[in-house]
Amino acid sequence: MAPLLSTLLLLGAAASPARASIAAWWTEIGPQIILQNSTTNQIRYSACNSRDQAKYSYTDGSVFSLKYKPKVGTPVTGVGWWNNKDTEASFWYITEENRVANGLYICNMNTGRFEPQGEGNWEISPDTASVHSNSGLAAVVLGEDTGYRVYYHDSDGAINELHYTRDTDWEHRGIISQDINSLPALGAAFSGKGNITVAAPRDDQNIAVTRWNSDETWFRTTLPRPLDGGYVDDETIRADIALNETAETTFLLPAWDGRTKSIGVSIDNAYTRFLWYIGNDRNLYTVANQNYTWGQRANQSSAYWPQADEPNAELAVAYDLKSSMVRLFYTVKGQISEIKYEDKTWKAWSSLEAPPPQATQSTTPSATNSAVASDTGLSTGAKAGIGVGVSLGVIALGVIIAVVVLARRRKQQAFQHPEDVDEGSTTVGPETPAPSYGSPALARASAAQYEQYGWDQKEAPAHPYPSPEVQQMQQLDGTTRVEMDNTMRAEMDNTITAEMDAATRAEMYAPHPIYELPQHTYSHELLAEPPQHRSGPPHQGH
Repeated sequence: MAPLLSTLLLLGAAASPARASIAAWWTEIGPQIILQNSTTNQIRYSACNSRDQAKYSYTDGSVFSLKYKPKVGTPVTGVGWWNNKDTEASFWYITEENRVANGLYICNMNTGRFEPQGEGNWEISPDTASVHSNSGLAAVVLGEDTGYRVYYHDSDGAINELHYTRDTDWEHRGIISQDINSLPALGAAFSGKGNITVAAPRDDQNIAVTRWNSDETWFRTTLPRPLDGGYVDDETIRADIALNETAETTFLLPAWDGRTKSIGVSIDNAYTRFLWYIGNDRNLYTVANQNYTWGQRANQSSAYWPQADEPNAELAVAYDLKSSMVRLFYTVKGQISEIKYEDKTWKAWSSLEAPPPQATQSTTPSATNSAVASDTGLSTGAKAGIGVGVSLGVIALGVIIAVVVLARRRKQQAFQHPEDVDEGSTTVGPETPAPSYGSPALARASAAQYEQYGWDQKEAPAHPYPSPEVQQMQQLDGTTRVEMDNTMRAEMDNTITAEMDAATRAEMYAPHPIYELPQHTYSHELLAEPPQHRSGPPHQGH
């Protein structure tokens, strides 16, 4: 496969989005994107203080100052969160020395610019880790104690995991699957502590999904064509892994040749997992796993899903599990554009707007007057001119502030009460109902929702704000499930209304699957409990 760089869109730095890769995440107050400018090789970012809508400038100073320089065409990935005061970001890229590096930054909410936390920048992959020259990157944050997981391709193309907790620092935890991959695309997401999904192109017909399971092993499945035996684990050697060529497939991946530069993963509040990619026809596509079975979902019109500028183009996905909101970002007509799903419907796509200009710092009138009066080098007329200019400037600044405040207020009202116009399909894909037993427990990809996510990577101080309660997912055997169902049924019978008909009662009491079984055609995936510490390589310090 040709190197990633040879297939990237090279654009001018000043007038249009020049980028080699892009990543996005949700921070509770809005989406955050980062990308590499392929002309300067700098990693740029959207305004970190913007709310609801990402604001991105191609020419301002929103650039990470990094000790370890990114290589040309580096992949980028990141996570972030809102700490009740500021947004924070932890991101990863590959350096000129072909090592994985991490940046840790906090937002100055007044300027919209990121500032480093502590050193702010470290190399995290050990000298013994071989990073493929065309590697992808993906990352998740699991919690304050359970930390980060970062995924990359080694020199053989296998996916490896880098692991960080407060107790262990960075460790290379090894290979999560020895199966083949079509580089460089990688995507990752989680729906609860330890319940991690890593997706990658496998070949010119299939996507591979590798998932961390409750028995502390990785299981890999493929779609649309399954593997022999349905799945393999991380101990299965590559020579023993093969597709089941005789199995029936219920769908094909449209416009798929395995060369997509990005694969995104999102999860909704029914725990349906979605995989996103740009096909070789420049169109956006998605497949989803519902009721433990993968299937293709319907496309939207170009008013909602526009064509990308390039075949197999890069994209970034940000999502909020609680609301099922999804934001996708890719280049359309030379501009980074946002595709939005929220309030259970697709919205018309739009190009990203630039953030408002930064206000220059001004002094108080008395200080200004004092400074002017003491400057004997200026004529009286010059002093008067400066005084008038300052007065007019203050008035103009007041008008600008009033306009901005009114615009923001109207925008917030519009966001809180969206008009029912220009809306697409009301589902992410056809037939995606909420489960009959109600909404699942809160579990967000945003960091602040699990165990005080934000912490300084070197000193790890605890944040002062309290962590929300999170309902833990537990595995139930058949006996326990029956006992619980009987108890719950008795309780519900005491409160159920007379209006509820027999069909609704039957649906409510119907058993719901807990596990994916080995004989299932498309995947073998168990709900995971928090992983216990297992032995690993020595700590890799900074």
